Amino acid sequence: MREHSGRTAAQGKGAHSPGRLSFRGHEDGLALFLLYILLAAGGLWHLLGWFQGLMQLLAAPMLIAVALLVSYVHGRHYGLWRGPAGAHLRWWGFLTGVVLSAFGLEWAGVTTGRIFGHYGYGDKLQPQLFGVPLAIGFAWLAMVLTSAGVADWLPDAWRHLFRGRQGNESVSGADRPASDHGLLRILLTALLMLFFDWIMEPAAVRLGYWSWRGGIIPLQNYLAWFVFALIYAAAAWRLGFLQRGAPALSRHAWLAQILYFLLVRLG
Repeated sequence: MREHSGRTAAQGKGAHSPGRLSFRGHEDGLALFLLYILLAAGGLWHLLGWFQGLMQLLAAPMLIAVALLVSYVHGRHYGLWRGPAGAHLRWWGFLTGVVLSAFGLEWAGVTTGRIFGHYGYGDKLQPQLFGVPLAIGFAWLAMVLTSAGVADWLPDAWRHLFRGRQGNESVSGADRPASDHGLLRILLTALLMLFFDWIMEPAAVRLGYWSWRGGIIPLQNYLAWFVFALIYAAAAWRLGFLQRGAPALSRHAWLAQILYFLLVRLG
């Protein structure tokens, strides 16, 4: 396993409090506040039928913006933007690799129908290349990083809720090595990505982002999602990007998007 260059940062100001989703006093508090406000407003606008043209115009830019914001905060949190050259290059390679490979995966899926099932994109997410929105690769990247943030928080939150604090072995786990429970963290990240897709799919269809043959979301889609989510999570772990103490913004961005898609599904 490679040395985790951001371990010190994760154990310093970035260490999170278990069992909490609060962002009061957090350095990214304004960004978190805007995320919730904008996504909640978007969901309510859909329910009320307001600003539909504006929502369509902003859909793709919002997907890209969330991915860029989470990537920036994640990299800053672990010192990857200005850290050692090796870690810096691995981080750039990971971000670029996820965006490009996910776009290629979606193109192959749309073209062949053999990966996720038979589906096609509508004209709501623009611009597009080869029938696939350019923003879709960024959407995958955001899902990987935000799901990893929730996966980092969940075990400690669980222990905090059901076991409480026990002296030096507190549920925060900030002093444990980054390699602690690696398989669990990979599996949790993949399962959270799968859950995200399960929430998102009906909402995305309702928004006209894409549609499925016969109007039915196939089980094949979710199986494929889980497989590729595992691959991305394992790659992130192998490269050292699933360290403990993930930035709070990651899990909040995941939750804010879930809130948005749930509101859309209610419409």
